[in-house]
Amino acid sequence: MQGQARNEREWEQWPGRGTGGDKRGRLRGLFTPSDAADAVAELIAERGRELEERSAQIRAAVEELEHREERARELHYRVEQILRDGAAELDLRQAELSVRSADLDGREAALEHAEAKVEDRRRALGAVELRAAAIERREEAVRLREVELEHRAAELAELARQLDDLGRTLEGAGVRRVVREDEHVALAAADRYRLVVRTGPPPEPGELVELEDGYYRCVRITASPFPRDDRSCAVLEPMALPVDE
Repeated sequence: MQGQARNEREWEQWPGRGTGGDKRGRLRGLFTPSDAADAVAELIAERGRELEERSAQIRAAVEELEHREERARELHYRVEQILRDGAAELDLRQAELSVRSADLDGREAALEHAEAKVEDRRRALGAVELRAAAIERREEAVRLREVELEHRAAELAELARQLDDLGRTLEGAGVRRVVREDEHVALAAADRYRLVVRTGPPPEPGELVELEDGYYRCVRITASPFPRDDRSCAVLEPMALPVDE
């Protein structure tokens, strides 16, 4: 209270201040409404409205942010669920792919084995075909050789007949031929006719005779084709070679 009284005394002693009546007039003037006070009130009201609008905007923004956060949480949950489902599906597909890959590897190995077997059979078939072709050529050569041998055998038979006729002619003329037993002549027909002198008596018809170029069979015994020869002549034909299987 003392402080307030002192302040009032100082205010009353301020230079330029008048008497007590003037004081009361000025005080009434302070509490009298004026245009400036209305403007201040209106400004305060306008600022209040702006603050309320701003507060409403902030509340709306906060609600929007909360709504967006809720949507973001939902989207995050859905994305995580999709990722989990996708990971599980990828694992399942990876397992299926692994099984299929192993199956394909097995099939590929089986196919390679089958191809190898087919290649081996193809080579074997080629070898068989080559062998069959060789056998056919050999059979054809043997057939031609047999035909040639038959032709030569016929020629030998004709020559032997002529020699027999000559011997009978000589016997009819009273000429007795003395046959030597220490050697004989062999008339062999192979690729060409040839005469071979062999020691010992002549072979019997049908007997197998071995010469330098192979085996021959004795067809018949006749007189020697040489003039004034007292040796016998064995007509030989070559033995047909067997076909290799």
